[in-house]
Amino acid sequence: MKSKSFFSIFAVMAAVPLVLAFMVLKFGWFTPGATAKGQFVESEITLDLKDMAEKPIWNLVFQPSEKNCDQTCEEQLYGLNQTYIALGKLQKRVNAVVLNESIALTEYPLLKHHQARNTELDVGHIYLVDPFGKVIIKYAGSTKREQTIKTSKDILADVKKLLNYARVG
Repeated sequence: MKSKSFFSIFAVMAAVPLVLAFMVLKFGWFTPGATAKGQFVESEITLDLKDMAEKPIWNLVFQPSEKNCDQTCEEQLYGLNQTYIALGKLQKRVNAVVLNESIALTEYPLLKHHQARNTELDVGHIYLVDPFGKVIIKYAGSTKREQTIKTSKDILADVKKLLNYARVG
């Protein structure tokens, strides 16, 4: 075998995988492996929740409308409460917070009130907030119980995964 043909074959064998990899990424034939079930928050939103606990702690935050608690609000409160209960021994690393002082939480004694409202948060969503107050992931609300239960399971899966790898909180 001549050295010229050997070099040509070697160059083609090295170039073909690179060209194929470029085409796969360029034309969108590959979907990246995101395992989070919620929607990552694009903009940087910070909440002041440091007075909720003496040490840094993760927070599940729900901000209902200021006026009254409609069907979506009730479902979100139910889902947030059930998610917090399902955390079990991980509850000591997470707070469940409602950003509205006017809503009575008598049916949900594990949820905590906080008065810090934020105009950047969408009403009717549950947010996962890191120990430093940065909003990371949001989960959409629903008026249907089946969808609320599915969202609660998604939140639980994401929180457990985060707490497994988190060094803070």
